[in-house]
Amino acid sequence: MSKPTVGEALIARLADWGVDTVFGLPGDGVNGIMEGLRRNADRIRFVLVHHEEAAAFMAVAHAKATGRLGVCLATSGPGGIHLANGLYDAKLDHAPVLAITGMQESSVIGTAYQQEVHLDHLFSDVAEYNETVANPAQVPALVDIAVRTALARRGVAHLTVPNDVQVATAGDNPFDEVGPVREPATAPVWVAPPVRPADDDLQAAADLLNNATKPAILAGAGPAAPVPSSSSSPTCSARRS
Repeated sequence: MSKPTVGEALIARLADWGVDTVFGLPGDGVNGIMEGLRRNADRIRFVLVHHEEAAAFMAVAHAKATGRLGVCLATSGPGGIHLANGLYDAKLDHAPVLAITGMQESSVIGTAYQQEVHLDHLFSDVAEYNETVANPAQVPALVDIAVRTALARRGVAHLTVPNDVQVATAGDNPFDEVGPVREPATAPVWVAPPVRPADDDLQAAADLLNNATKPAILAGAGPAAPVPSSSSSPTCSARRS
């Protein structure tokens, strides 16, 4: 069995995160990723659209309706540009969305190659996380960080992958390393922060205030208004003077 490509490893990692749908439009700039979708068709379905803008808005709608990560895919150049409207909708409405785009072969980046657009620069304003996969060894770490950032910050993450990197063997490092570096240990896991602290922590804070003779609280912007306490909730009897 042949070793998986970067495109295949990228899609498989998204499946590990629980992603089951990708909205997008094929193109020469994402052939390697499309092959990854084909090889993982039993885990992730690909929803074909007529225009990339629709893919972005569908990913946003998916995120808003389910609370899960929405994923859209577009090719390099103008294909990726068409995602912008939908991605700004995700940013402004705080919907977690991952955009994946293609890029020209790494050997011609910066040479004014046909339809060469630096989509990582273009999406720098809309994205909370925005990176180019320049080395096969970066996957799956960049996928993990991108997904985790989109979920944690409720916004857009963007990964763009040069054409030749998409079809390279996953995990390979084609460059000599000059320092003691290693791939980061990551996992397809994100734990949502608790909205309410644990009861023990709340009771400890309440006890501290109750036992104080002259309690004072310095609170910054945004503290929540007090809510009526239930019989099972920790209570604080300190009063404001």
